[in-house]
Amino acid sequence: METPHLSALHIFQPPPMPMPQMPSFHQQAPSLSQAQQAQADTDRARAYKSRNKRPCDFCRYKKAACHLDSAPPCELCIRYNKECTFIESPAKRRRPNDSNGSNDMSKSNAAFESMTHTNGGPPDTPFANSGMDLQQELLGWESGVPPFHMPSMGLTPGMGGDFGPFDPALYQDPTMNFDAFEPMSASTTTAETVHQKAHGHHHHSSVDTSPASQVAHLPASLHLPLDSTSGEPSLDNQASSNAQIVGISGEFDPYLLSRYRYDQYNEATFQSIRMRKMNEGSGDDGSVPTFFTIAHNALASKAQPIEKNETMEGYRREVEEMVSDEVGKRLIRLFYKYVQPYFPLLTREGRHERDAAGVREPSGVPTCILAAIYGHALPFIAWDEKLCVEVYTPPSADALFRISWLACMPVLHTPSLAVQQTMLLLLQRRPTNKHVSDTPWKWAMLSTAVSIAQALGLNRDPSDWPLPAWEIKVRKRLGWAVFVQDKWLALNFGRSSHIQADDWDIEPLTEDDFADIDRDGPDAPAGFWGQHFIKLCELTVIVDEIVHDLFSLRATKALHGSLEATLEVAKPLRIRLTEWYQSLPAGLLPQPNPASPDSTRRKSLQHDLDGNGSLHLAYITAKIQLFRAMLRPRVTDSNVAAVSALRTGALAVAKEVFEFLEGLNAQELEAFWASYARTNFTIASSFMLLLFVTSPTLTDAKDCLALLNAWRSLLRIKSRSCDLLNLALLRLDGVFVAGMERLIQLSPSAAQAWSESGQAK
Repeated sequence: METPHLSALHIFQPPPMPMPQMPSFHQQAPSLSQAQQAQADTDRARAYKSRNKRPCDFCRYKKAACHLDSAPPCELCIRYNKECTFIESPAKRRRPNDSNGSNDMSKSNAAFESMTHTNGGPPDTPFANSGMDLQQELLGWESGVPPFHMPSMGLTPGMGGDFGPFDPALYQDPTMNFDAFEPMSASTTTAETVHQKAHGHHHHSSVDTSPASQVAHLPASLHLPLDSTSGEPSLDNQASSNAQIVGISGEFDPYLLSRYRYDQYNEATFQSIRMRKMNEGSGDDGSVPTFFTIAHNALASKAQPIEKNETMEGYRREVEEMVSDEVGKRLIRLFYKYVQPYFPLLTREGRHERDAAGVREPSGVPTCILAAIYGHALPFIAWDEKLCVEVYTPPSADALFRISWLACMPVLHTPSLAVQQTMLLLLQRRPTNKHVSDTPWKWAMLSTAVSIAQALGLNRDPSDWPLPAWEIKVRKRLGWAVFVQDKWLALNFGRSSHIQADDWDIEPLTEDDFADIDRDGPDAPAGFWGQHFIKLCELTVIVDEIVHDLFSLRATKALHGSLEATLEVAKPLRIRLTEWYQSLPAGLLPQPNPASPDSTRRKSLQHDLDGNGSLHLAYITAKIQLFRAMLRPRVTDSNVAAVSALRTGALAVAKEVFEFLEGLNAQELEAFWASYARTNFTIASSFMLLLFVTSPTLTDAKDCLALLNAWRSLLRIKSRSCDLLNLALLRLDGVFVAGMERLIQLSPSAAQAWSESGQAK
């Protein structure tokens, strides 16, 4: 849309010589007759246009495009905290080759002069006596565009209009135009404050005037959008604002902020944000000063990538077309029953719009997370008494996850707990191609999830923060969920973790961090609720140390040539892993022995799904990683006995994972599995292959080859009902089909065993 270049007002310089023939705004002009006034009014009038077809008064004043999607206010009025009105009539457009142009100019000058004298003397404006009168007239006369219409803009006291004075600061830079102008960076000027105070004028807006906002005490130049949720204890229920933590070394110094004065809501408001104090960091207890900035989402409206409201509404319609509200509520219940106990990201606490069963209505859930919840609940439709017969063709999980991601991207600029939950659910998604490993896109998505967690302060322990109890619980669980995903994917990808232990400080989870309202059904007895995730977090801490101490680049360079040094590092980790296993509550892991103390409980669960297999596999994978590190050094005459003992233990672990998979029944294979479980099964295949190709004796080689063949056959059978096993099978099939003796350098004993087995090509 073509708009007048306002920078021309600054560039134009009036001629130095006097120009008496040009009328000035400050010259006395004859008043308009009634006939002339009626004619002027007729000229100004135009055909009525609806509000979405014509600009509002403020946008017309700013000479800016009026972006109004539906009902007022428009985008510019929101940013400036102005009332979006359609009262003023448009300025008269000058006709080309108008012979009466000078008369029209005189009319405009006379009208303006008449109004200023009516209100008490010459205009008291920032550009009085500055030649703006000549610039105003010449701009319209020479370029053929309508002059900047002054009379309705409230430039002098008593002239009317609620928009405040003309802002000359907008035109100080001759290179500035509306394409580059960011309206949020400059608002009402300080001159307006002085002007309003001097004449008793007050600015009225929808901004919250509670003590925490203190909008009236701010400099007028800082009137930017503020949310009206002061006093809300939750950081996540900030309506149209978002809360982000203040970094220790960032632009805000937490130790300086601790000296600010805060109101009864622990808030101080300045510039365009509210600062929320979590703690002052007394130093006696070792705590660090913690603050959050709460900023209006409109401040990020120019950030990219962004989506239009129509696009976001389109995503919502797609989800609603695929899943009705009634089906959606049942899918949410399935999620809470079969996913939440093992991946506890959501909560029913502190939320509204729930049905009688405590399930939140789909209409109250953001699109990004709602689509992800549906996608994860779809595999469990067969366990719903109604959906199992009524839903013949389930909606596409791929389409739901696509919408979830597309709806999540624009709100990364204004993150919330729902955004973090969405990212974690997207990371937990089942593989899109069961025969191919994850692409780097998943690693990039993980880095985004970690970044959002740090922005939300999920890496800090919130136990003593002045927050609602439900939010403290969710924050702790989400912080640990990000930690778990990061560490296991780092192990799977063989890359360094995004999270540094020095900057991740969250207290261990307890059963108190899991709300009873989130428990679905009697399947989680008292004393058992939340134990799966609690123990997974404890195991992940050990795995993190295993990866750091044995598999980081520096650790590998330092240890791979020395068995003694490797054993010294691995010994305490092996002890901790054993102690972790011994501390498990009865029945948490599958027990192959029917005479175990937990056999009664296991029989009672045979009618339903059991998702604890993922945790057991993670434990075995941690043991495999220890043996992989200890078997790296070369065998020498001095360490042959130690290597032999290690190989015996390693073969026992390989048999353990075989027996684990063999003992899994349908109730366990169809249950929830962590996304990294697929790679953990593949790691087991690689480990068994390593044991065979490095066999030092013929007997050892035959034992390893027999186990490898049995594992491959078992994978073929089990993968028919569990797609998590396809990649582990594919890796072995590729080696066997290509010919192991041609693809891998075998030890002499392994080569002999392979040849005698008749599998050589």
